[in-house]
Amino acid sequence: MATVDELDQLLRDRFDFDRSDLISALRALHPQRPGSARLTATEAHLLDSFGLTEDSESYDENAADVVAHMARLYSMAYSPAEVAKGLNVSDSRLRQRRLHHTLWAIDDGGTWVYPALQFELVESRSESKELVLKHVRALDQVLPHLLRRKLHPAAVAGFLTTPQPELLVDGKPRSVREWLLAGELVDSVLQLVEVRDWAGS
Repeated sequence: MATVDELDQLLRDRFDFDRSDLISALRALHPQRPGSARLTATEAHLLDSFGLTEDSESYDENAADVVAHMARLYSMAYSPAEVAKGLNVSDSRLRQRRLHHTLWAIDDGGTWVYPALQFELVESRSESKELVLKHVRALDQVLPHLLRRKLHPAAVAGFLTTPQPELLVDGKPRSVREWLLAGELVDSVLQLVEVRDWAGS
């Protein structure tokens, strides 16, 4: 029988996050299961006739994928104190930017944490362990368009980190994050936000 210590070790070795990150990720998963939305017999028959049968295995795979992505977001996120110090802003300014959606924060059991992928690590002074952060250029213009849609954090992260065929640098698709870090036009990203189909998020 596995012990708590063994679970902690396996999570760290296999996924590079810990139990608290896993718990936070599970909290972020929508509380729904296959079969929780009941169809009438007629609706079920109609869907079955078109080959659209229930697939609980796909749900399980998708849920596991979201949990893993969320746990990584939590494990690499910065605390409010780290971000305020790293960006050299006051706590009230940090809160204002979170509320205006120009900084992205996710709820970690009643505490806001800031996913690391929205920042560049400019410097880390090893002797004092102080972070010096820089917000990814022009991301403050993109985030409000995403966050006001109330997308799941995994959908936001996926949009920012998945190579997009519309964002080509040297003929290769780049993620929104890579595109902005390369100094490319933010308008191309904003157009992409508007045409993206968010129905599945």
